[in-house]
Amino acid sequence: MSYRVGIDLGGTKILITLAEEGGKILSSRKFPTRAADGLNNVIRYLITGIREVLFGEGVSLHELDGIGICVAGFFDIRSRTIISSPNLPGWEGFPLEQELKKRLNVPVLVDNDASAAAYGEYLYGAGKGKRNMVNITLGTGIGGGIITEGRIYRGSGGFAGEIGHIIVLPQGPLCGCGRCGCLESLSSGSAIAREGRMLLSAGGGAVLRKIVKQNEELTAGHVFEAAKDGDEEAAGIIEKAAYFLGLALAFVVNILNPEVITMGGGMARTGEMFFAPVRRYLKEAAIPPSGEMVSLVPAALGEDAGVRGMLSLLEQYLV
Repeated sequence: MSYRVGIDLGGTKILITLAEEGGKILSSRKFPTRAADGLNNVIRYLITGIREVLFGEGVSLHELDGIGICVAGFFDIRSRTIISSPNLPGWEGFPLEQELKKRLNVPVLVDNDASAAAYGEYLYGAGKGKRNMVNITLGTGIGGGIITEGRIYRGSGGFAGEIGHIIVLPQGPLCGCGRCGCLESLSSGSAIAREGRMLLSAGGGAVLRKIVKQNEELTAGHVFEAAKDGDEEAAGIIEKAAYFLGLALAFVVNILNPEVITMGGGMARTGEMFFAPVRRYLKEAAIPPSGEMVSLVPAALGEDAGVRGMLSLLEQYLV
């Protein structure tokens, strides 16, 4: 029996999954990334986590066929290095594939987390059976992966799918990328939380104020909860975020003409409260043929999408 490991390396947690050849999942475990400890320590935590997962199933490193890792940020498919990753400071230019191959003596494949998640949803999740789809992940930021004719669309360097950095409001809020008016600065969880804080600072949001406990950090979840409880100003924040997301998705639909857009991440778990207005604005802004064809649905795999996609990409890589 041979085995593979799929890993989702994020800024706050590392998800490590052990699978048999063919894709059957045997076990999964989460470990804290502790990115602030620096690159070398995170690599050490990663290797320790791999060893612990293998040990838990009685599998040795020698029985591993390969390791697939998806990472947030810009991964250059030409140089096979991480160009930048906002959640992993100090990783710029780091050859993760080569370093792990050297340390563990097994084949290693690295890819972008949003592309891997899109491929997972395409094969096993809400995009199953569709040939052309887009997967959006809504959380602290906004990520996107594109599937065209059953394959990941990467662009010339591997950077395609950066939907969160479509500029939808020129001269809008400053984005983490350094530009203004990106979708991520207007419709992400952090953007909604920022708007909620501004509302409270201005003396508004009576319901929201009651929900947020003293000294508690305000989150997008608080804003959604307040909107659900009748806070019209909080509902306005949600509506605004939905508008800009629907507008950006209309751009995507007009260019790519996908059959389905799957939407996952923490904010997607709010359900139709957010999906309905996003869908409405998408349909209003997209050209009729493409807009009428596309459906917007919840992603199905949750946090497993990236590792499921990576395990399948690794399977192809090892052939």
